[in-house]
Amino acid sequence: MGQGKKEWISNLRVIATLCVVLLHVASSALYTYNQVPNSHWWIGNVYDSFARFSVPLFLMITGALLLGKQYSYSIFLKRKVVRILWPFLFWTAIYIIYNFIEPPKFFGKLETQTNFDWIIQQIRDGSSYHLWYVYMLIGFYIAIPLLNKLIIGVKNKYLLLFLIVWVIFITFSTSKNSAYNFEWNLWYIMGYLGYVVLGYYLSIINTKSKPISALAVITFLIGLFITFYGTYYYTDMNGLFYKNYYSYLTPNVLLMTASIFVLMKNANINLSGVLKKIRDLIDKYSYGIYLSHILVLNYLIMFGVDWDLIHPLIGIPLTAIITLIISVAIVYLIRKITFGKYISG
Repeated sequence: MGQGKKEWISNLRVIATLCVVLLHVASSALYTYNQVPNSHWWIGNVYDSFARFSVPLFLMITGALLLGKQYSYSIFLKRKVVRILWPFLFWTAIYIIYNFIEPPKFFGKLETQTNFDWIIQQIRDGSSYHLWYVYMLIGFYIAIPLLNKLIIGVKNKYLLLFLIVWVIFITFSTSKNSAYNFEWNLWYIMGYLGYVVLGYYLSIINTKSKPISALAVITFLIGLFITFYGTYYYTDMNGLFYKNYYSYLTPNVLLMTASIFVLMKNANINLSGVLKKIRDLIDKYSYGIYLSHILVLNYLIMFGVDWDLIHPLIGIPLTAIITLIISVAIVYLIRKITFGKYISG
């Protein structure tokens, strides 16, 4: 029996969750170029490059699940938008408190208007660097009912035409936007919209064949090679970490993301027993893991648990696993509190 849509979507979400944690652990290594052994930097580069598809994959999952359906706008806002909004507000507050009590980011006092402005700035710009994605996701969720009115009934060939134009756009775009920072830029947001539409398109067309799966493996490896070698080449040339090839809006990351999506859709993976329970737990708590894992990682780093623990080859995945386990535990415990399920994520 083949896997249903819920199965492969769950598998994709878990992979994206694991890789986003791995990415944030490995990223610290990239800024140590010429400060650590070259082999250590390379390990961080390969781990980070491999995990680059994580955030775009979340967007593709959103498109696969939410596009192509009719929604009542008010019901959609209540059921979907509010469900991601409350956890976002809760964790935004948690990161503001963290930034307040952990020097040197703040001086620990809230007595002047300037400090009040600081809090407003934290809310506006994001109290943690990874929250840029949630700002964008909320915007997409608000727009989903409208997007569906435009997409429903559109022939696949026109969706494909849109995606071709989108690929051309991100290929030749001269934007210098960082993959780490959210910016109120229309073209920046439109670039990410392509992933949402791509997820929907690839979910409704027939991709299940051995040649397509083989091609997906090849394109993933090509994207991966371009990512880690391009990063190395220009980092070595400049003497400083060059992160442009890490941008989510690049053809190489697009190749990796689309390839993983197709491979997992085509794969016949039916987990059982302990593995299924672990998969379902991470799947259920994925949003909360995303929101909380940077806080966990920050405190682990304070105690020396970081990418270079023991050796980067071991330290990066080990730190990622520890971060994941603690994040799951935090979300689980919050959900045990009254109304906790509404804010935990």
